[in-house]
Amino acid sequence: MISGSWGFILNLLSMAALLGLASAVFQLLTAPLIIRAKNRVDPLEQKWLILSWAVLPWTMTLLLFVEGGIALPDDHNTVHGALGLIHWHHADEFVISAWHSWFLSAVGLWLTLRMGQFAYQQWRVRQQLKLLREQAQTTSNSAFRTLPTRDVVAMAAGYFRADIYLSQGLLNQTTPDQQAIIIAHEQAHIRQFDNLSRWLLMLFICPLPGFVRTPILNCFTLVTEQLADRRVTRKAEAADIAETLVKIARLRHHLNKPDQAAFVAVEQLRERVCELLTPSR
Repeated sequence: MISGSWGFILNLLSMAALLGLASAVFQLLTAPLIIRAKNRVDPLEQKWLILSWAVLPWTMTLLLFVEGGIALPDDHNTVHGALGLIHWHHADEFVISAWHSWFLSAVGLWLTLRMGQFAYQQWRVRQQLKLLREQAQTTSNSAFRTLPTRDVVAMAAGYFRADIYLSQGLLNQTTPDQQAIIIAHEQAHIRQFDNLSRWLLMLFICPLPGFVRTPILNCFTLVTEQLADRRVTRKAEAADIAETLVKIARLRHHLNKPDQAAFVAVEQLRERVCELLTPSR
């Protein structure tokens, strides 16, 4: 048994683990509804709905820690919190052999594993971005940097100070007007901090199983692409943007590189064109 301040902290952590599990179950049950909502709500509303859904367990856990930090035990050493989130007896006594001790250990191990995998993936991304910057060539157009490859690539890389990269293969097969649309689209991603918001989403949902994470990330990517397309309509006609999307998708299909980072993902083409030609708002 652990008593005193450490006992209180461990009890608080075990309560947080239980609340986190309950929130994760709620996320598993509501994830299909979040994904299907993309056909019924505006992309901007969908974006914030996904982010709010993802941050829910962390917000609830933080609230519990705040309540635990300000709560004081009564004469019977029982702690009560607002909203009924905290109520347990012998708050300063943590029994190592109890079931909540084993549960806390299991949750801690799972979070450590998932966070470790997330950190490793982000390290690999940083290495890829470093290599990308080394290979990119500066051009007379300060709006983007050129990648010396025949593949069709258009992307904005970075979180706070993002750069736009276009491949030489894309520049050789598109018109100046189409290139202006592509650059405006990538600039929209930078202005909306889409790379940063996607990184935060990946961090928030990394404890969830893959069959939930992947559809949510794909849905979030789609709505951010739709919002970037919408911003470009301030400078170009929706039909011209849709035509550019279709052309780039055909070029990527011809090159047979489905895993290549690009201006458009073929599997999202129909939804993006439909949103351009028949906006949801």
